[in-house]
Amino acid sequence: MSFSSSATSATIKELLMGFCLGVANIIPGVSGGTFLLVFGIYERVFLILNQINKNFVLKCLKLVFSCFMHPVQGVKNFYAFFKENGFFFLFKLAAGTAVAILALSSLMKYLLLHHFCVTYSFFFGLILVSIIIPVKMLKRFDARALLCLVGGVGITVWVSAMVNPYDKIKMKSDYLSRIFQVQGASAARPDASMPESGKIASTVQGYSPEDYLYIAFCGALAISATILPGVSGSLVLILMGTYFDVISAISELKSFHWETFVFLGIFGLGVIFGGLMFARLVSFVLYRCYNATMAFLGGLMVGSLYALWPFKETVLMAQQYVKQAGEIICLDNVAVQTNINVLPTKDDPVIAAFVFFVLGGIIMMLFVRKEAG
Repeated sequence: MSFSSSATSATIKELLMGFCLGVANIIPGVSGGTFLLVFGIYERVFLILNQINKNFVLKCLKLVFSCFMHPVQGVKNFYAFFKENGFFFLFKLAAGTAVAILALSSLMKYLLLHHFCVTYSFFFGLILVSIIIPVKMLKRFDARALLCLVGGVGITVWVSAMVNPYDKIKMKSDYLSRIFQVQGASAARPDASMPESGKIASTVQGYSPEDYLYIAFCGALAISATILPGVSGSLVLILMGTYFDVISAISELKSFHWETFVFLGIFGLGVIFGGLMFARLVSFVLYRCYNATMAFLGGLMVGSLYALWPFKETVLMAQQYVKQAGEIICLDNVAVQTNINVLPTKDDPVIAAFVFFVLGGIIMMLFVRKEAG
């Protein structure tokens, strides 16, 4: 009885740790790798992931085959193998992470749509304080570390300047608009016209093949950042201009539209591929070039402050076409933030932005102190 109670408590604890990892993954500035350090499971997770190789895959295939030949014994062997190698521990972490992401995606989408400035101020505070993490992990600060730090800053600022959210949104809106026009023409309706504001235009495929390839790449890149202490996978998605797309797709899962599942499935494949490929690479790089890697990570985070500056130049789109649950919606006079930073004006919620900036900094400081302990 005591064993069962102990096992249940351990499962609940691992699910809660996974939930915290999910919160970290959906909020830019909070690193999943940092939480792994805080919980004392960073090395354990990497040891489990590093077991995945050719022999491991062949062993799994053999166990799956035995489940068909001898179901009862095969399932027992499969369970024992995965439990012995720690993969049920990873499964419980993943389950808790999934619950947190599903629970918070709609909230994050709402905040970015309706409270962009305040939300980015909170993110800015999180990131600013979290820079302490890689800095504290430096063993020494020499010329090589300085060069890596400057390189990290330069790369992040360059990516932020190149990826303009407005350009991406306009390209997506034009793409959806063209699809609607083509469908109207193919239906041979001479009265086909643009939909009224807020009205459903048509049921369409809202993602292009390029979108699928790009989101797979972003998934691989994001998970590679997530497993590093101090770097947020969500921050990488923001820099790549896909953060809003991903949380929007997650929040639309309840509509059970097949295309949303395909989009997130391809993103998930990118995450799995990136995790398997980069887990070993990260271990190798940290072992061989630890100090330079930590300096580079610090530079990435410093540079990301450019992207997370809460006051952006805003462009008014006369008409924007967006996809919701596989349907095109036409919106009028939509304010879209660009990647051009500006000083706050009297119309901006400066006080609220400052309050949430301080709040983000305080929250991250608590995590930093916990990690130090």
